[in-house]
Amino acid sequence: MPPKRRDVLKATGGTVALGAGAAGVEAGLDDGGVREQVQQQQQGEPELLASYWAHAGDVKPFTGRQWSPWDLENRVEMLADVGFTGIGLFHEDIQHMVEEEGRTLTEIGETIRDAGLDTIELEFLVSWLLPEDDPRRQAEQETRQLLLDAAEAMDARHIKIGNIDGIPVETSALADRFATFCSEAAAVDTQVGMEILPPDPNARTIEQALEWVSGPDNGGLFLDTWHVTTIETISYDDVAALSSDDITAVELDDGFLDTGRGGFVENTVNMRRVPGYGDFDVPAFVEACREAGFTGPWGTEILSEEYRRRGMESAYTHTYEGTAAALAEAGGAGDGAGTETPGDDGTETPGGDGTATPGGDGTGTPDDTPDGTQTGTPDGTRTGTQTGTPTGTPEGTSTGTLDATQTGTPE
Repeated sequence: MPPKRRDVLKATGGTVALGAGAAGVEAGLDDGGVREQVQQQQQGEPELLASYWAHAGDVKPFTGRQWSPWDLENRVEMLADVGFTGIGLFHEDIQHMVEEEGRTLTEIGETIRDAGLDTIELEFLVSWLLPEDDPRRQAEQETRQLLLDAAEAMDARHIKIGNIDGIPVETSALADRFATFCSEAAAVDTQVGMEILPPDPNARTIEQALEWVSGPDNGGLFLDTWHVTTIETISYDDVAALSSDDITAVELDDGFLDTGRGGFVENTVNMRRVPGYGDFDVPAFVEACREAGFTGPWGTEILSEEYRRRGMESAYTHTYEGTAAALAEAGGAGDGAGTETPGDDGTETPGGDGTATPGGDGTGTPDDTPDGTQTGTPDGTRTGTQTGTPTGTPEGTSTGTLDATQTGTPE
């Protein structure tokens, strides 16, 4: 049996025609060829984790059903075939599989690992930073326990948390509540990543965040290209100045410095792009993370109207290839070489029926137009720099976020 595309890409560090289909790649290598390239490879392959929103399909972040309509077995098998080595799970998806599908947490973890995905990420808590007697934190306690139980049963690498509601909290109280959750996570042998988000007034700079995050050994920052790029008070140089102990996890995605659309929530949920299809200098962000000592796995969080309309194989392949290309362009360990850069031919084929356009009006420089011709995306070079903040991005205040009663919201 010929090797799966995932095995070929892992063996070559992503150097074998990432733009080609799986069949074409497999036809070019037999088992012996794969083994030979593994022996010749001097750099490790990139470890890419499909964050939840990158593999969930047609979900409705913030506004409706957040559990995936796609069967877990199909998702993990396709992710592995494309080349991913890890997966992220959102608490509502886990809860649905347990309560509606009758799965146990252990069975979910076994399904993931049987497919060949070795790294598991869990998310998302929003009220952990509130006092224990606050009704919002009490309402989130069930989710908090679910994520801890899942981390233990699935041997998860880390749990992601954040302050998406933009609640100001005094530094010493933040440090204490972050340390408390890290202690609970340590008891189930997992790490905690505190995601820096634009609405969070307690993390307007890296230094400010580190004042209350840097204490626990199993806790650190969760850095997302989208959020770091859109916060004017944080630069890639600030990221590069971190140490490896400061960073729990990293997510890669792309976007536009001026989307021409709404505020933080609208842009975050509907306007993200796969690396290579926006204005952000994703390779520079990767280089900054590597300079800080981060080596992966690299998450891939893609949320957009267009992306959610793609078919499974189209979405997963698009994300893997774009992210692998950004890692290769950044250079350094784990990149491989000669990876095809997205957009080299100026076209991008949308999944399914080819009708995907964000919002139906093309506003905000969409990835794709109905005829599959790429518009408003790079021509193979990256021109975006950290010189601006997208329209509607808050400056220390939360805009367009959920009311104070909603918990476990996507980031």
